[in-house]
Amino acid sequence: MRKPLASGISRTGINRPKNDDRFITIDLDENYLLLAVCDGLGGHPDGDIAAEDIIGCLKRMKFDRIENATPLSDAIHQADLIIRKKITAAPDLEGMGATVTAAVIGPKRVYWAHIGDSRMYLMRNNIIRQVTRDHTFLQDLIDWGDVPLETASKHPMSHVLDQCVGCIDNGIDSGDFERADGDILILCTDGLHGVVSEEQMAEIILSSKQLSRCSAGLFEAAVHGGSLDDITIVLASS
Repeated sequence: MRKPLASGISRTGINRPKNDDRFITIDLDENYLLLAVCDGLGGHPDGDIAAEDIIGCLKRMKFDRIENATPLSDAIHQADLIIRKKITAAPDLEGMGATVTAAVIGPKRVYWAHIGDSRMYLMRNNIIRQVTRDHTFLQDLIDWGDVPLETASKHPMSHVLDQCVGCIDNGIDSGDFERADGDILILCTDGLHGVVSEEQMAEIILSSKQLSRCSAGLFEAAVHGGSLDDITIVLASS
């Protein structure tokens, strides 16, 4: 199977003083590609620093031959320890944290790990599906059947996290799946998925074979959809 390609874009939200999002696309070697997006908690101290801590740990991830998602989970756990240590040393940083969605595309499989409400989607055979589960109070209510999916986007708890890197008692979701020719991975922060539907994403991605154009198209859709948040998008094709 051919080497995967990737494209990323990140922009500061409207009227925001700084971009709290971060992303990476790194070739680990000729066969493995590392992707990640992070969203520092807006309105909290040093959310951007928390996102950078996560990216730093992912870059330092011990890599030999990845056969499961453990190296990703271990790197995220290490970042969580670093952030919690900073909070312990400076209690005014309480609330510092970030989301993360990270993936490694290998020769045959994709490995991923995740905390928060950034997302990874898989587009295969022109059909898009969400791989990760949001760690939000709203998602819990949806899972319990207390909130209909059709009205969820307008719920007041839609962006309230119940887990993040740096939060107490968090848990890392992880998994893997087999690669297929033509797969496209979409990693993004809620600046995109909060205003652009899965159907819109699929339509934009199908409109061009160039990842950079697709990323730009998704970004424009988020802006035109009224997103005020930082917007970060990483696309990768198999």
